[in-house]
Amino acid sequence: MFEYRKHAAGAHYFVANMSATRVNSWVELGVPFKSVVIMDPRSAENGVATVEGGKIYLQLKPGETRVLRTFDKKIVTGTAWPVLEKSGEPMVVKGEWKIKFVDGGPKLPADITTGELKSWTEIGDEEAKRFAGTARYSIEVNIPDGADDWEIDLGDVRESARVFINGKEAAGLFSVPFSAPVGRYLKPGKNLLEIEVTNLSANRIRDLDIRKVNWKKFHEINFVDINYKKFDASKWSLTPSGLLGPVTLTPLKSKLIQ
Repeated sequence: MFEYRKHAAGAHYFVANMSATRVNSWVELGVPFKSVVIMDPRSAENGVATVEGGKIYLQLKPGETRVLRTFDKKIVTGTAWPVLEKSGEPMVVKGEWKIKFVDGGPKLPADITTGELKSWTEIGDEEAKRFAGTARYSIEVNIPDGADDWEIDLGDVRESARVFINGKEAAGLFSVPFSAPVGRYLKPGKNLLEIEVTNLSANRIRDLDIRKVNWKKFHEINFVDINYKKFDASKWSLTPSGLLGPVTLTPLKSKLIQ
């Protein structure tokens, strides 16, 4: 899927991969150009595209989007947009995860230590079952030398995440795919990986209605469900929350384009 708009020096394409298949090939654009800048709306990263014969080389995982800014006459110079491929099998992050609830309510649940990633409604205390907010997952990972870059993939996330590596924020992820290049933040040897995950408010609302708390205080509004009946979340099932994983790190190398 794409949207097209002209600008003074060329055109903008907003491109989205809505398929289940990864795009990893030359792509022909519908306008002539001298150069193209690729921009990632999620990370704000940008770089000059690899171009040849009216085509650009484009890599998009399912769910990813890019903005392509073309220039009719100008040859743009700058950092090249990286073209990468796997240089080894994904490394599953295993070990002892430490989970600390850092913000939210109605009360912060107790800390959790676990070797298996599950919804915090399954491995936490009773407070975790009604908690809405953010928890920080921490673990040490050993990284071998030799890769040009590394890609982290968080697997199943409920619902958004911020990735920190060795104390620095490496990615903010709020939609599929929950993955990002993070090689610049990693070093050979031990690294501290921290992932802050924020869930939805569904379990908090469920708990309020179970305890019959009068929280629906809206001025001149009839608060109903989708069937226009009295809203009642007390019979909702618990909504999965947190980092469900698996979390993987994949080594990447620069790809030779032919």
